[in-house]
Amino acid sequence: VDGILLTMAPGRLTPWLQRMLAEIKVPIVLVMRTSKDLKTDAVLTDDYKGAFEAVAHLARIGHRRIALVSGPLEVSNGTARWKGYREALEANGLTCSPDLIAEGDYRTESGHRAGLTLLPRRPDAVFVANYLMTVGFMQAADEMEIRCPEDFGLASFDDYPWLRCFRPRLTTIELPKYELGAKSAQLLLKRISGMQGRTTVQKLEPQLCVRESCGFTLHLRNVDRKVFPHDSQKGKELDVASRPTVIREKLAGDQPGPTLTRD
Repeated sequence: VDGILLTMAPGRLTPWLQRMLAEIKVPIVLVMRTSKDLKTDAVLTDDYKGAFEAVAHLARIGHRRIALVSGPLEVSNGTARWKGYREALEANGLTCSPDLIAEGDYRTESGHRAGLTLLPRRPDAVFVANYLMTVGFMQAADEMEIRCPEDFGLASFDDYPWLRCFRPRLTTIELPKYELGAKSAQLLLKRISGMQGRTTVQKLEPQLCVRESCGFTLHLRNVDRKVFPHDSQKGKELDVASRPTVIREKLAGDQPGPTLTRD
């Protein structure tokens, strides 16, 4: 083995795995997480910024009691997403209420348990810290006959093509998966070829993808705003409620605002 790309399961490295990684003495690049037990290169997404933007978006469209289904807080990206949630609430003048927070483990079952716990407390919206927990959370909502987005808005972390099968379509933080893999492999190959120097942590920018689950279209309907002021084919005004849309907001870069596209 000349090098290792390591993407970790929830929790800390086990003692035997720490010993093995120390003994083999080959370059290691962590993907998506850092570890207190392993001082090495890492390629991550900016989980704090992604969570902050998702929760800030929920607040901007009028949600006030915003719940959180977090990842495991002993994992670096679980902590970063929790911090982004908390600071987005503070930035928008909202209270971080402990009874609206449930810690999960990034698995479907923990999202389901969180839904059964949080939904009876009637949050306006919920931010779920990964896609599998979102599946479980929505299962709980269906069992309780609580509707999204009519009864609560939802934003999720991470985006996969099969999530488009959900109705309503999910507002998500989309991660640059191809770029994550490419940059991780490039960095590892450089280390294998002899590149020296201090360990590096590279952070890639996620993207907010706004769809129906957050309640965005309901918000626009309530304030009677028009997103597409003119339909070139029909020659008439088109309300956002009559056509699904996606808003992609770059979280970094030089674009002044979100780009609106039809999905």
